[in-house]
Amino acid sequence: MKIAFSNQKGGVGKTTTSLCVAQELRSRGYRVLLIDTDAQCNSTKFYEAVTEGEATVVDIFCGDEAALNCVQHTSKGDIIASDKLLSEAETMVKVDERRFTHLKRSLKSVEDKYDFVIIDTPPSIGVSLKNVLAAVDYVIIPVEESGWSLDGLMDFANALDLARDNNEKLEVAGILTVKAKERTRKSKRMGELASQVAEKLGTKCFRTKIRESVVCSEALTEYYVPLNEYAPSSTTNTDYKNFVDELLEELSNGEGKLPE
Repeated sequence: MKIAFSNQKGGVGKTTTSLCVAQELRSRGYRVLLIDTDAQCNSTKFYEAVTEGEATVVDIFCGDEAALNCVQHTSKGDIIASDKLLSEAETMVKVDERRFTHLKRSLKSVEDKYDFVIIDTPPSIGVSLKNVLAAVDYVIIPVEESGWSLDGLMDFANALDLARDNNEKLEVAGILTVKAKERTRKSKRMGELASQVAEKLGTKCFRTKIRESVVCSEALTEYYVPLNEYAPSSTTNTDYKNFVDELLEELSNGEGKLPE
């Protein structure tokens, strides 16, 4: 099952959510592969993966390398690393009929190796994100509890529609609110707006909202330790555990594709 966390705006929790969900699934015994398709390489840094002398996602986009040959096995789990060269993907990836399907074809080599493939995506609609949208089963859209992260979502909706030319099964699993504040007038207003956007996208808002905590940033960006190990009792980790519960329930009630 391939899931991308995506929003065309940066700083809305895509990487944090990708990492926390991947680690939570892994802690439950699932076989999980994380793919970093963001040129900032933050997920790659967290996994302490190597970008020199190893095949990365750039080799998939530019050389049709099989995903299986790009997997690095680290103490945090399995990852296909990104590379700063990915910032030049628009000019590096050949313009032909295969331009947006490199990742889709590459992932066939790992379909029987993992239960979940979690993909961290870049904050722009370009060749990297279009490859991701052509390859995944579901997109989850993280949004901050501020109007800024909801801006432009309809442009993202257009990109999703175009992606279905290469991926008819693509679904938006839902909108996930991150950096949530409890019981404020603003949070109520933004919740109503997110619901309106979800309706336009033909999806829903997840019941679970992710509260922000200092320890989450410490764990992931300072010490490179999974949040569920660094601060298992933190509000943010509790919320991500609840979100994974909700996500698994939703997926199991769908088309029965949930891994055993």
